[in-house]
Amino acid sequence: MKVGIESIECRINCELKGVSFAFYLNVDGENVEQQWYGNQPYAIFNLNYDRTKLHTVVFFVKDQAGEIHTKRTNLDQLEVDFIPSFSVSRDKINCNVKTSQENVDFAFYLYLNAEKVRQKWYSENNNAEFQLDETPIEKIEIKYFIRDRQLNIFSKSIQYDRFEPEGNPIKSKNQYNFFISSDKKTIYKSINSSNHEFTKLLEKPGKLERFAKILKGELFCSQINNHIVKGFDLESNGSYKSEYVEGYRLDLLSIIINKFPSLNLISNLELQKIIQQCETLVEALENADSHDELCGDWALHNLVYSLNDGLIYNIDLEGFVTYDPLPNWVSLSEIRKSLIGLND
Repeated sequence: MKVGIESIECRINCELKGVSFAFYLNVDGENVEQQWYGNQPYAIFNLNYDRTKLHTVVFFVKDQAGEIHTKRTNLDQLEVDFIPSFSVSRDKINCNVKTSQENVDFAFYLYLNAEKVRQKWYSENNNAEFQLDETPIEKIEIKYFIRDRQLNIFSKSIQYDRFEPEGNPIKSKNQYNFFISSDKKTIYKSINSSNHEFTKLLEKPGKLERFAKILKGELFCSQINNHIVKGFDLESNGSYKSEYVEGYRLDLLSIIINKFPSLNLISNLELQKIIQQCETLVEALENADSHDELCGDWALHNLVYSLNDGLIYNIDLEGFVTYDPLPNWVSLSEIRKSLIGLND
């Protein structure tokens, strides 16, 4: 088994032929997830449960005769209850380990641009701060270590690469520096030194709390909530992390469709799915408008059609703070026109 930051990877090594495999995740004596019998000898379970409780993985192998063989493995509590995080400001990187375990020590290694630059050796402090110079950051890797009193050591690593979104002529500048996790699941948007207006906006009463609810998907009750990507790890200056949506950004898709139709870079079936989802999104926006919840920046460069679940998401979470309500220079009818225009 491999225990990551957000998930557990389980695998059965078995050379017998004609067998099938199943897996259970048990938390504090209760089965919370399962992968039923199939040919796949591995499973991935998300760590979405109380990490202070005992986590057990139950492995099943069913042979050709139908006989079932099982094995249970308890995960070490230090592996599960061990959540590393980090943040980047203009001149420093802050590292943190969240755990409820007692009598443990922590160490940190920092690698910038694939070179080890600093380390903090074992101490009781679960935080570490590293000063930065003017060197541009292209790659970040932080290794976190936790050690108990029996000198058992567990480690986890976070890796992010600099990410440059495709430019949009309408958007004059990015107020964030973008980093993408090595597993392509998370985007980290770090406020850059040229952006002070958004940070000042969040200093107004209630703004930061409202932004936190937007990231968690707790603010809107209308259908619009299904089309807003989820975020987490909000920082006081407005930096945050969010789910990375693998798919087609609608403004770039529009360019491909209208300027390069002969290239056939996207199938007609996929295109029809996207057009249908544009119509679904328009309905959600109209629903939000009827609930007086319509806000945010719904320009095409902020909308991504997800190849994972076939939905369109607004990935510009800060826009729901900046553009509340909708700005005077845009209206629901104009947003509708741009979305339906993909079908022209």
